[in-house]
Order: sequence, then structure tokens, then C-alpha cells
Amino acid sequence: MGQHSARAPLVSIQELGSLGGAVSQAKAVNNLGHVAGTSRDGSGRSRAFLWKEAVGITDLNPLTGVNASANDINAMGDIVGGGDTGFGDFHAYFLSEGTSFDLGTLGGSESEALAVNRLGHVVGHSRVAGGPAKRAFLMSEPGRLVDLGTLGGATSIAHDVNDRTEVVGFAETTAGQPHAFLWTASDGMRDLGTLGASASMALALNNRTAIVGGSGRAFIWTEQLGTVDLGTLGGRTSCASDINDAGCIVGVSQTGGIDARGLPITRAFLRTPDGRMLDLGTLGGEHSSAAALSEEVGGTLWIAGHSHDAAARMRAVLWAVRLG
Repeated sequence: MGQHSARAPLVSIQELGSLGGAVSQAKAVNNLGHVAGTSRDGSGRSRAFLWKEAVGITDLNPLTGVNASANDINAMGDIVGGGDTGFGDFHAYFLSEGTSFDLGTLGGSESEALAVNRLGHVVGHSRVAGGPAKRAFLMSEPGRLVDLGTLGGATSIAHDVNDRTEVVGFAETTAGQPHAFLWTASDGMRDLGTLGASASMALALNNRTAIVGGSGRAFIWTEQLGTVDLGTLGGRTSCASDINDAGCIVGVSQTGGIDARGLPITRAFLRTPDGRMLDLGTLGGEHSSAAALSEEVGGTLWIAGHSHDAAARMRAVLWAVRLG
């Protein structure tokens, strides 16, 4: 694919604030523009948050312990993530209408939920009994985590699930290399290969089973085309983090520039279905990254992520893009 870099049309960027600390990151956004993510509080603890325009940023306090994350929000406002249980463990949770449910583990002491679909099906990773390995899980009925296995190695992590309960993530092969996978109930776990690199990971898929992720460069995988390199904003590497049903893709890419510390400048991008890769800009700093996007609602796309501000603090942001 060719490289395209341009300013996105009619973009606004809004800082979502923090829970008192210097760092906040938005992880997910639904079609109402409600954002879930993680922020440091004034004591330096990591806390799960929900942001709504009318209310601002609020601490979700999903479990009884100190640290928590919020990783996804669905159309109904259900939120998933992970948190301290208060007993030394870190467990996946499901938060719905103000009530939080501890999802337990696959036998180990740690789990985290990374995505939830419209049906309330949850995916993530959990340690298993008797070892340090993490395994991808699917919860399609309350209280039952299913181990999705691996590609022959020890570890797997499920990053996303669509409304057809198809699951993507990465799993180690028998050679110990992490490869992107697609899991379905009918076919189990399928190795999607790489872009020629030794590793790949799938981070998201839409309801048409178009899958995006990273393998040195951002990629899209479809049954028809296989794995396709999406290019960059001018730099060497990129990674795609989400795709909506219209085929819009967001992620992060090196630009080819160097920041004040001598490191590659990275920017959030939006790739439109016609193949344009658009730099979404920043809050005044040099770096930004896009984690998730909504469907187009009333002509506007919501994109959640984080950006450095002029003081180089990492802040959760919400971009609004109107595509011409």
C-alpha cells in the first residue's frame, strides 16, 4: 500500500482530563461518545474511568481494591476491565448498570477483560492454575470462562470479540512466536500469519470479520485478501488498533520525525475506506495514539486515545472527525 499523510478533515480534539494524576488514557468509545479508560489518581494509583460530555470524568471503582483498568464499553454502556480484588489478586470484571461482577479466572490469580460485544460476551486473558502462562478466554454465558487455547505455545491473549462472537488476539506457536489469530466456535483458533516479521498480533475486528493489528506495520486481514500492509505516516512502523463496520481504521504510526529526546515521533491515525491515512494531531505535544473508534453517527466519528499535551503529559482525548 502507498503511504498517505494528510490532515484529517474537520477534526476536533478534546482533552478528557484525569482523576487527579498526570497520566490518563482512553481505551474505548461507543456510538454515544461515552469513553472508558484508565487514569492515575492524585495518589498515583491506576483507576478505571468513564467519561460523558455532560458529566465529565468519573472513577468507576469496579472492584474493592486499589488499582483498576477499563478497557472496553459497548453500545449499552457495559464496561469491562480488571481490578484488584482486595485479596492480592487481579480479576476481570463486567460492569453493567452500576453493578460490577467479578469474572474470576481460569484457575490462576490474575485475569483481565479486554473487550465486550453487544451481546455482553467478554474476552481477555487469564493465568491458568499451576503456571505463569496467560490464556485467551471467552465468556459467552455468565460465570463461565472458556480457555481458547494457543497455536501450540504457552501463551495467548484475546483482544476483541465481534457481535458474531468471533475472537481475535495473539497466541504463541510451537516455536514460541506470537501470531495473530482468529477464533470461531466452529473452527477453533486459526493462525493468520505475519507480514514477514517473526511476530504479529490482531487487536480488533468488525462484524464483517475484517481484522486489524500489527506485524511491524499496521495490517488488515480479510478472507478474500489475506494480510495487507496498511503503510505508515512516513515512518518505519505502525499498528492498527480498531476497525468499524464501515471499514474506518485507527491506530498509531511513526511519522519519520524525531522528538526532543531523539525518539521517533508517533501520531494517531485514521485510515479512511478510500485508503487515505490521516494524522489526527495532538494536544500540543509531539505524540498521540488512537485506541478505538465508533461507527459514524450523524456524520461524526468518535475516536478515543491519548495525546501528549504541551507539557508532555499523557492525557486521554476524544477526537471528533467529520468526513467529507
